[in-house]
Amino acid sequence: MNKNDFLNQYFISRNKLLKIILVLLISIFIISTFLSNFKNNEVIIGKIKIEGLIKDKFQLLEEIKKIEDNKNIQGLLVIVNSPGGTFVSSKEIFNAIDKISNNIPTAVYMREVATSGAYLASLGANQIFLNEATITGSVGVILQTVEFTDLFKMVGINPLVVKSGELKAVPNPLEKINDEKLEYINDIIGQMQKEFLRIVKEKRKITEETVQMISDGRIFTGLIAKSLNLVDEVGVEDDAITWIKKKGNLDDNVKVIDFDGEENIFKFLNLKIIEKIKKLELSLNDGILAVWVPGL
Repeated sequence: MNKNDFLNQYFISRNKLLKIILVLLISIFIISTFLSNFKNNEVIIGKIKIEGLIKDKFQLLEEIKKIEDNKNIQGLLVIVNSPGGTFVSSKEIFNAIDKISNNIPTAVYMREVATSGAYLASLGANQIFLNEATITGSVGVILQTVEFTDLFKMVGINPLVVKSGELKAVPNPLEKINDEKLEYINDIIGQMQKEFLRIVKEKRKITEETVQMISDGRIFTGLIAKSLNLVDEVGVEDDAITWIKKKGNLDDNVKVIDFDGEENIFKFLNLKIIEKIKKLELSLNDGILAVWVPGL
């Protein structure tokens, strides 16, 4: 090995070592900063976010469970900015928030959009705040597909579908839908819509007239939603925090700690500093949707 090769190898090894040391120092700093927020017996308010499409939010559910088990946390703020997502995931988040709201004061603050499944998830809180221009509502579920039978006929393709029963794999893009199949799909949609409306009526104490109005899936601005009692107060995030402090008899100086499952300490430790852009990936495989995305 000549002198130049030796120097090159030295600098490469030195740079690798410096990177490892830097990673360790950053990790230690983040861990110490994170843990410093949790002094023994320090009362805090937890904060989580429901953002983007609601689908497979297992980490969010884990964060809610951690908050529930942490006796230092005496209040919960949920920031919602989502068009909704799958009905099942939305319902799971609703159940989790509803459970924790029985133990500590829990408030939702809706930002730009909190529609359909996101509105359903929000109903688990004790108090719902939003901006006057927030878009909410879109109470309902949807199942969408396409039918290629006429297109296939035009190009001379004859799909072959062999199945165990007439209603197996319905809807199927390769088969013409008939009245029986359409009635079957509508019945499934109707069952989930009935459950959605039941929760809204139970949690918001709205009249049957209002139930009928919102059941067509229309959206509302914050002011209209407030007039229909779909939410509690028009305001800002600080209003929600103030309500939590007052409801829980908490000190004005109590800290609000972000427990966002999408941006937690483990993400920093993996050095994923740049947030990934999430793609719209909803299909029939995700089940019945409770989402408001114009043109979807």
